[in-house]
Amino acid sequence: MNYNALQFPFKAEQGPCYKSLPQAILKGVPSAENAKNALKQVLDGDLCTLDLRDQSLRAALEGGPGHVVLSAPANWTDDQLRWAYASVLLQMGELNDRYGLMFDVVDRGLDHTSSNAPVSKTKAATGMHTDSSDAKYNPNLVALLCLQPGSQGGASLLANAMELLERLRTVAPHLESVARTAWPRDVVTPGLASSRAAIKANAIPIFSDDACGPIFRYMRYWTERGLTKIGRVIPSKLTALFNFIDADMEQHALRFQLKRGDMLIANNRIVVHGREAFEDLPNAAPRHLVRAWVDGFLKPVETRLSKRA
Repeated sequence: MNYNALQFPFKAEQGPCYKSLPQAILKGVPSAENAKNALKQVLDGDLCTLDLRDQSLRAALEGGPGHVVLSAPANWTDDQLRWAYASVLLQMGELNDRYGLMFDVVDRGLDHTSSNAPVSKTKAATGMHTDSSDAKYNPNLVALLCLQPGSQGGASLLANAMELLERLRTVAPHLESVARTAWPRDVVTPGLASSRAAIKANAIPIFSDDACGPIFRYMRYWTERGLTKIGRVIPSKLTALFNFIDADMEQHALRFQLKRGDMLIANNRIVVHGREAFEDLPNAAPRHLVRAWVDGFLKPVETRLSKRA
């Protein structure tokens, strides 16, 4: 894929890009009693009965808005929703298991400011970011399935990194070189060492390019914490860049609430996402989303299916 910054127009007033759930999912959903076993089969690679190669979904993720929201029936059980979610994502690529194939995003009462706990295990606002703090790994797609919306707060946020870059070049072009400099980030991925040397080695530019096009990787909090941990003063030019990015995304981000059954899928290379803080009110069902990371999105579907044959 060769990206052009103007390929990715989405405007806050237009809202998120909703698309219909593939008919193969609607027609093929297992019964409530069989859904858990069907989910296991799908995660084990048994996709033979489904053909979800909907090119409009791929087109929306590769270009267009860079994200889609699919809506499954809210009266499906959690296992039916997970089955549908996994079935769609596995037609896009392979699920990454660094945090589990399906990671439950719920408030676990943790504080990411005093530990290495990911913000996804807290009720705090995440700040706008792209997923993965590891310099050596960047998922192609990040997805969220809503099983239970929050009772208060927790709005989802999306912003377009390519449009942001165009505005940066217009308003503050001197900051683009700062954005293309590799800055150390704190190491918080489970199983990876978090020494000073490891943090120094975990340096990631905010904007970069590879053979497939541009890449935007943004985690202000972990970058500032990483620099502080290795004893470096945060440069004023980096703070200026962060302030520009945050203000730009605050102005231009989509804000919307996911409903039960909604599946948000975003291109992690070009779309930035976030979540506003939330509260689980007494006697209300706790907010519960399910995150997945998808690798290999750039590979042809036929190649992926042949691996499972």
